[in-house]
Amino acid sequence: MRWSGAWGEAIGVFVASGGFFIRHYPIVFAFGAVASVQRFLAVGGDERFAWAGGVGGEVVTAAVRVLFLTWVIRRAFTDSDVPWSEVGARLGRFVDGRTGVLLASAALLVALTIIAKVIPDAIGAGLDASARPTYQSWELAIKNVTVIPFTMVWLTMLARHALTVPVPTAVTAG
Repeated sequence: MRWSGAWGEAIGVFVASGGFFIRHYPIVFAFGAVASVQRFLAVGGDERFAWAGGVGGEVVTAAVRVLFLTWVIRRAFTDSDVPWSEVGARLGRFVDGRTGVLLASAALLVALTIIAKVIPDAIGAGLDASARPTYQSWELAIKNVTVIPFTMVWLTMLARHALTVPVPTAVTAG
């Protein structure tokens, strides 16, 4: 596969993920809001909300993320007719035959990380020490209803694409 074709395919998966994300945003927001509240209270709350930063708060956030990912997988694969017995082989063929798509997707993920993590961290580092907890609270609350669930949707859609892309047929010499 040509590199430009790989970029086009990776961007196509990214765009399809964005469409899925937007169409289902009320559900995305509902799941993300739980994690947002926990993160907001854990980082920016006072002593009354110390429980949110403890093990209990982290377990709730992890459980909500697992439930969200389960929902995304079920929703994304609703119309898939790929039998479980073929999943490993299909993923293997995709990795072998479309490495460029995976590399392009990784580059897109790095770009998203720079935009959503590196730049906000640089802004936060420039703030007065007393303003950082509030900034971090809002940053984490916003990421939990945007960047984090989008990345989960995107990687799920990439896996769906890998399983559903047509498998090239073998050509025999003759």
